[in-house]
Amino acid sequence: MTGTPQDAVAAWWQAMRDRDPEALARLAVPEFLSSGGPSGRTVGLAGLLAEAAAFFAQARIDTWSVDDLVVRPYGPTAVCSYRWSESGSHLGVPFAMRGLATDVLVHRDGRWRHVAHHVSALPADDGAGR
Repeated sequence: MTGTPQDAVAAWWQAMRDRDPEALARLAVPEFLSSGGPSGRTVGLAGLLAEAAAFFAQARIDTWSVDDLVVRPYGPTAVCSYRWSESGSHLGVPFAMRGLATDVLVHRDGRWRHVAHHVSALPADDGAGR
């Protein structure tokens, strides 16, 4: 499931697309921290799971991508940075978002798990990928 840090990052975004808070919980450590996003908030694992469940009840992600993934390993820890994008609908209204993300992962219990996830949204794409 998460044999490499890259696998763990992909599994995170796939869990969001699959609207699967249980998968998110399995991909994170109990002391997980999430920050950034559209509201600029910082929450722990329970807060993230509550926000995800509320989002999943009203929205869906149809497509997602992770590009330019850079992994910096530090023993049982890895720092991953990348560009992300997603599109879907919220309350029946289409949306598209993109940004930059940094994930801190730790190799625990034989797999890579998220310790921290930070996203910064970028302005809407200008059609030229910028």
